[in-house]
Amino acid sequence: MANSIASKNFTALSDLHPNMANLKIIGIVIGKTDVKGFPDRKNIGSERYTFSFTIRDSTTHFVNATSWGKEDYIRSLSDGFRVGECVIIENPLIQRKELEREEKFSPATPSDYKLLLSENHSMVKVCSSYEVDAKLLSLIYLPVKESCDYYSLGDIVANGHSLDGRIINVLAAVRSVGEPKYFTTSDRRKGQRCEVKLYDETESSFAMICWDNESILLAQSWVPRETVIFASDVRISFDKFRNCMTATVISKTIITTNPVFFISQSKGWTESECALL
Repeated sequence: MANSIASKNFTALSDLHPNMANLKIIGIVIGKTDVKGFPDRKNIGSERYTFSFTIRDSTTHFVNATSWGKEDYIRSLSDGFRVGECVIIENPLIQRKELEREEKFSPATPSDYKLLLSENHSMVKVCSSYEVDAKLLSLIYLPVKESCDYYSLGDIVANGHSLDGRIINVLAAVRSVGEPKYFTTSDRRKGQRCEVKLYDETESSFAMICWDNESILLAQSWVPRETVIFASDVRISFDKFRNCMTATVISKTIITTNPVFFISQSKGWTESECALL
C-alpha cells in the first residue's frame, strides 16, 4: 500500500525539460507562499492572483511551482494543500527560470526550471500519507541547505549591524510562539503578524517574525521547548525600536521542522539538545 503511488509512472524533477508534455509529477511540499493579488495590465481595474510553492522528490532535487489566475481559482488551489503534504501535479508547463530575477523573491533551487500551473490544463491532487512511499514523506525533515551553513543566534547578536539586511540560515529551538495578530493596512489589505522566540546554546531568546499566513500556520504547530527548526534564507535586521537583532520569514524562506538527520550530523549541538526532538 505504501508504494502504490510511488510505483506509478511519474517524471522525476531531475529529468525536467521544457519540451516535455503531459507530465505527472509527485513531490512533498516543503514551502508555500500566501495568495497575492496584482493589477491586471490587460484588464484595467481588475486583479490577477498568484501563489507559489516548492516541491521535493529526492534529497537533491526540488523546484518552485507558480500559478496565476482568477481569485476564486487561485484561492481554491492554494487552500487545497499545506506544507508537509504530498501532491501530484499533472500537466504543468516547464519553463527555464530567470535566475537573478526569480531567486531574489523565491527559494533558491538546484533545478534550472520552474513549473507553471494553469487553470485550464493543470491539476494538483493531494496524496494520502498511506499511499506514498515513506522515503518521500521523510524529505520534509531534510533542510535544503548544507549542514554547516547556518549562523548561531549568538553569532547574529555578536555581529549586530554588520548582518543588517543579510539573508542567512538559522538553526535553533523554539522557546515560544505568539498569538497571530491581524490588521488592515492603509490600502485596506488585510495582514497578519506572529512573533516566534527562538533559542540555542549561545542565546536564550531571539525573535523571528512571520508576516504571511502560511508561515504562521506552520509556526502554530510548533511545540515550545520541543520543536527545533532550520530556517533557510531568513532576513536579519536590526530592530531600532527594541534595540536588538531579529529574523524575518520572507518569500525565499523554507523552514524545516525537527530536522532530525541534520541535527544528528551537526557539530556543536549536545546530546541533550538533540533530545529535544
